[in-house]
Amino acid sequence: MQAGIAMAHLFAGRIETASAWAERSYGNLPSFLMVVALIAATRALSDRRDDARRAIEEVRKLDPALRISNVTNWLPISRPEHLSIFADGLRKAGLAE
Repeated sequence: MQAGIAMAHLFAGRIETASAWAERSYGNLPSFLMVVALIAATRALSDRRDDARRAIEEVRKLDPALRISNVTNWLPISRPEHLSIFADGLRKAGLAE
């Protein structure tokens, strides 16, 4: 539930609040890919690049095949503007296209 709240805040443009909820969720589910990806994206969007890159390394361990191009295969984001925000954060964090 905390991960969903974090994602909703991200989509609403409240990056710092999204980051706080993602970090809180990580404490409960450290191996949940969506949470780790959210942490990477929100850190990158908050210009915390080194922290974002460390989170992307963890994303790669959880799912080595994940790319920007296949994000919607595991996380069905229906609105293009929401996908764009999330993808932008993941891209800035260092996830491959």
